[in-house]
Amino acid sequence: MSMPNSEPITPYRSMRTRSVGQKGDHKIEEADRLKASMDVGYLLQRVLSSDLAPSVMHSNRMRLETLRRCSYYLEVIRLDLPMGEHTYLSNSTILHLIDPWKLQRMKKLANSQVKIQLSLLEELHEQLLKGRQRLDSLLECCDLPMLMVEGESIRERVTEQLQTKADFDGMLLPGRLHSKHQLISDMGSAKVPQVRLALVLKMPVHFDKERSFATGSSASLHWHVAGSEIADPREQFELRYKLMQPTCAVEGAEVGVLTCAAYSAQVEGLRSDRCYEFSIKRVDSCCLVYGLWNDSIILRTISTSIGGGNENYDKRRRLFPW
Repeated sequence: MSMPNSEPITPYRSMRTRSVGQKGDHKIEEADRLKASMDVGYLLQRVLSSDLAPSVMHSNRMRLETLRRCSYYLEVIRLDLPMGEHTYLSNSTILHLIDPWKLQRMKKLANSQVKIQLSLLEELHEQLLKGRQRLDSLLECCDLPMLMVEGESIRERVTEQLQTKADFDGMLLPGRLHSKHQLISDMGSAKVPQVRLALVLKMPVHFDKERSFATGSSASLHWHVAGSEIADPREQFELRYKLMQPTCAVEGAEVGVLTCAAYSAQVEGLRSDRCYEFSIKRVDSCCLVYGLWNDSIILRTISTSIGGGNENYDKRRRLFPW
């Protein structure tokens, strides 16, 4: 009895089946690569228009400049009191209880810390600017074939810039000061307050250039603390002034210093039709560890000659708007 003919499974058909499967897997891999490459392109566009946008770079520069103009102080933190509880010992009293040598050492440490922090912020900001320029150049010449080849490398560069920005943002506030030794020496039978010193900053003081002006023999100065709408009655300021371009020794000695508890002052006894430079800052305290910047303004007094009335005054305000 003869058996019906049956078509045998040839090796060719088996190979063709595997080939079709491999082509399908290859298409899936290509689609995944294409999507990943396009995602990198979208990431590059998003970062350059948000995290590293020109407005953000400008804001970072302004924040850095503000920090350079701030004043940095030591502040006493009580560790032996519940949160919000008051004490009969003021901060100034506790500062006098701290060993003078240890206090000076902490001030030097704080001063170095502020300088290092500002230097690192400057370096990080420069890295962000250069990194943004490189990424912007990549975006201009970037196309899909380039993304397919260099997508992973571009992603790493973007991630690196985002980390640099995070480092910059994380350093905008003063760091904590660490002391290995007890700051207050033994007080005998009295309980020794448990304290630590923190580094705090105060915003810079600026002249109000719209309200400050000079008359024939006096100047009215007004100032404010940046970012503050309410005047702090505990603040004290040092106002300095000097005659510019003196013509003799007497004029060269025409300088003055005023200590002010308010946010304005009147300086009398000035020469007419002359320029004076005024500078303002907070009064130095024993807690100050860093504060190099002072705001300044130049005002010209009104001429008392004939015809030097309000018209002449307005003219000089226009000539010297600062």
